[in-house]
Amino acid sequence: MFKDYKKTFYIGIIVIALGITLTTTFSEETGSLGIVMIAIGGLLFIAAMSKKKKQKDKED
Repeated sequence: MFKDYKKTFYIGIIVIALGITLTTTFSEETGSLGIVMIAIGGLLFIAAMSKKKKQKDKED
């Protein structure tokens, strides 16, 4: 159905959105957790781009 890198992209987007929500809405209680989630989402995004490049190179 979805390619492997697309799943990672979508999970990264969701984690980044949750991190932004936690950082802005609950800044007093879970502000640092939101920053960590944004960082993890960014890493997932980078991993998805790497998977996409590897898959494209494999197809060529």
